[in-house]
Amino acid sequence: MIISAPRLFLGDNFTGPGALALENGRISRIVFDDVDADIRLTHGFLAPGLIDLHNNGAFGVDCASATPDEWDAFIAGLAACGVTSVLPTAITAPLADLAAVARRVAAAQARHGAILGLHLEGPFLAPEKRGAHLAAFLRLPDQAALDAVLAMGQVVRLVTLAPELPGALAAIARLREAGVAVALGHTNADAAAMREAAAAGAALVTHLFNAQSPLHHRAPGAPGVALTDPRLSPCLIADGVHVAPELLAIAFAACPRAIAVTDSILIAGLAPGAVREFGGAAVTLGHQGVGLRADGTIAGAGITLDDGLRRLVAAGVAPETALAAATSRPARALNLADRGVLIPGARGDLVWFSDDLHPLRVWTAGVAKPQADTPRGTESAQPELMDLDERPTLDIVHSFLAQEQAAQRALAAAAPALARLADAVATKLQAGGRLFYAGAGTSGRLGFLDAVECGPTFGIEDGLIIPLLAGGPSAFVKAAEGAEDDEQAARAALAAHDFGPGDALVGIAASGSTPFTLAAIREARQRGGLTGAIVNNAAAPMAAAAEIAVQIVTGAEIIAGSTRLSAGSAQKIALNTLSSTVMIRLGKTFGPYMVDMRATNAKLRRRAVAMVRQITSASEDDAMLALGACDMHVKVAALMILRRLSAAEAKARLAAASSSLRRALDNREGATGPDSDGTETHRHRTADR
Repeated sequence: MIISAPRLFLGDNFTGPGALALENGRISRIVFDDVDADIRLTHGFLAPGLIDLHNNGAFGVDCASATPDEWDAFIAGLAACGVTSVLPTAITAPLADLAAVARRVAAAQARHGAILGLHLEGPFLAPEKRGAHLAAFLRLPDQAALDAVLAMGQVVRLVTLAPELPGALAAIARLREAGVAVALGHTNADAAAMREAAAAGAALVTHLFNAQSPLHHRAPGAPGVALTDPRLSPCLIADGVHVAPELLAIAFAACPRAIAVTDSILIAGLAPGAVREFGGAAVTLGHQGVGLRADGTIAGAGITLDDGLRRLVAAGVAPETALAAATSRPARALNLADRGVLIPGARGDLVWFSDDLHPLRVWTAGVAKPQADTPRGTESAQPELMDLDERPTLDIVHSFLAQEQAAQRALAAAAPALARLADAVATKLQAGGRLFYAGAGTSGRLGFLDAVECGPTFGIEDGLIIPLLAGGPSAFVKAAEGAEDDEQAARAALAAHDFGPGDALVGIAASGSTPFTLAAIREARQRGGLTGAIVNNAAAPMAAAAEIAVQIVTGAEIIAGSTRLSAGSAQKIALNTLSSTVMIRLGKTFGPYMVDMRATNAKLRRRAVAMVRQITSASEDDAMLALGACDMHVKVAALMILRRLSAAEAKARLAAASSSLRRALDNREGATGPDSDGTETHRHRTADR
């Protein structure tokens, strides 16, 4: 079987387009020529399967007590999320209980190639850094305890211990000699003890920053050594809660060995609000992707690793770094030579990702896996907010702001798809096409608002951006009940505007399934135009119908189903970003200045004078004189001053430079596409055609 894709992520970097061949469950070859592929992926990229080295459970399954049927559900659920290799983790317990866990994991490993073995997180931990581990079961790593661990067999793949404990260095050496990797964690060790442990053979660090000595500017502690010692690979919980997003960005920028893990518990992968028992008490999956006790205390991580990737990117980590942290880096840390990379001979664990890092299709050992149903997050409720109306006002405000922070992370994760859409739209408009927005309710009003605002901001002519609002323009100020279901109205609106192959349409809907908007996308695509979608649920019908889907998975709202909140905020930002980026590509700006702005009132005339002065360093009198000679057109006035031209000469030079001030200043002519330094080919058709 041959699979081709627009891009391949090989394990550390992107390349492509390319294709790979699979034979007997492994990659047999990779080619970068056009081939006759059995499966041709049209967008996104193909990557190695994700590897999670720290996972206590997910999908309602606890790895410490899972039955065979639960292991099946656990592995299938992870596969649907792009995780094709996992190291089940058991926390501190009596050694006899851990031995029973090891037997169950070994039996599951014999049935599932995705299971790498067992990670024992304890019992050799520092009491003062034990976190949720029970003090009564902690042990020193003495000979008897190590005998018991090694008697569990080769299923034990990784042991986390505190290096400052008596006998720890000898234990590290003995474990390594037996083929067991050692991670340093739940430790109060200073930098010297961490380095000694690395010299003894320790190779990883468990959940960096959490349950360990702090990073201080004169005492680097466990984190400082973990990030700088080339013998250690630090693992970080990628939910943006256990470690602040800013610190995630710093850690992954600083350390080329940093690994992303989930440290998830059994609620991971369930719908927000799901409740399960963990550690003897109820835990609820909160909207931030963490487990919460009844009093709001964090009880564990609740994300899957694909969600962790999106959160890392939202925190500012480069996509290729985030992907490497979940593929090639964990593979290297555990010496998994045939996983985490796309090379001939590697196991055929593959994930087709969308550009915003949502798994679209997964293969394990060359076999396609079914995808799990995606909950309609924007319409679900958050059970942990059942007392919202009884909370103090400040707490309510904080709840809304926390939800907006989560929405921002989702928006940042969708940035690659949004950039693709902006470039594609700009290309259409440069060739003389138009941009249409289609939506109903809040989504439609946001599209309408963006279209209206672009006129005075960027000086575009009427009819360049056309909003199609279900129920017509009057629905902007008064809800038009039932209009969102009128598919024929969407098709008729496009026909009335003579929508054609040169045009672009972006459908906007939180649910991703609004009939009016979905019909508009399908009609626009049938007419040969470019189609995009901005939605707030993953794997929505609109995302499948459009050529370029921007999936901003904002999750459940504070007020269930009221998508004018986080979903609406994210849509507004996405639309602002989309249209502004397109206008930059069309030469409507110069640096940060809106040089095509219409100076239609006193405030804007003052702004025009200020822009001309800032761009040219001219006096106020000279700026006003130049603007007066060219009908207050900032880019013309700036070119007049900087190149000592008359208004007519400046206009002619701008026309020769496709209306780009930068190109006119550089004496360049014509536009070459969306990446041509902000140029514009001004051949737009009239609205009525």
